[in-house]
Amino acid sequence: MDMKQLATFQIASETLNFTKTAKALNYAQSSVTSQIKSLESELNVKLFERLGSKLILTSNGINFKAYADRILHDYKSALEAISNNKQTTATITVAATESQCTYKLPGILTEINDQYPNVKVIIKPIHQIDFIQSELQEGRLDFAFAFSEGLNDEQGFETTLLAEEDLVLVASPLNKANNLIKPTLKDLHDQTILLTEKGCSYRGFLENMMAESNMNFRSSYEITNVETLKNCIKSNLGIALLPYEVVREEIQTGELKRIDFNSHPIWVHYLSWHKDKVLTEIQENFISVSKNHFRNCSLLPID
Repeated sequence: MDMKQLATFQIASETLNFTKTAKALNYAQSSVTSQIKSLESELNVKLFERLGSKLILTSNGINFKAYADRILHDYKSALEAISNNKQTTATITVAATESQCTYKLPGILTEINDQYPNVKVIIKPIHQIDFIQSELQEGRLDFAFAFSEGLNDEQGFETTLLAEEDLVLVASPLNKANNLIKPTLKDLHDQTILLTEKGCSYRGFLENMMAESNMNFRSSYEITNVETLKNCIKSNLGIALLPYEVVREEIQTGELKRIDFNSHPIWVHYLSWHKDKVLTEIQENFISVSKNHFRNCSLLPID
């Protein structure tokens, strides 16, 4: 078994088509077929089977793919670790929420690109902490940005705190909630609440606050795209609880108003990775750059 065979199997397991695999790897199709057969012979199992014109992974193939992905990932990491050349081509795979992708990562990626122009970064928008945990454990992610539910050492992860950030309740300037002085959540029960998708961390934070106050809003909308959600607030459809960085510009221009309700929720950003991961120079620097950028823009200005 060699890395070439594993790489061929990995591509084939994703395309489920030997012709497409050969094209992706610039091989003859016969070479792909030969490598897969050789791998199956060594493992003494069938990795693929054909149902009519359709190629599928066998149960053994599905199980082996997880190991192949991990071996190839570790192999790439090992190549990076033994090279001090900043021009090395490397890939960093990162998970982050939509708001982090939009408002935090551009600055981080720009600095990484300036320092390591040949590095490829793959960003996966993910919200659910259990999915992030699984992806890190299986080696499909190098790093994961998460909110308050930081992964810990007992789960097999290294975690560093990046920054604290205010969560703010915002509304259109036309919304009558702006006339209330230090309202509680219960005082806002006749409002329509605009929610991000189920599983989003700051949605869960708001739902916990509602449960503690034993209240519900008059109605709710679930809007998965943050920019769409902000436009709905501007149209006075309802109110929403969002990280300050997400609505900083709109608050400063007066397009949105912060409702000064009687709570001051703070959100915490973390960066996590597998504790057994041997970090390369590039990955160490990615952590450092992330810390600097997150700490530069999070808290509300002091009035």
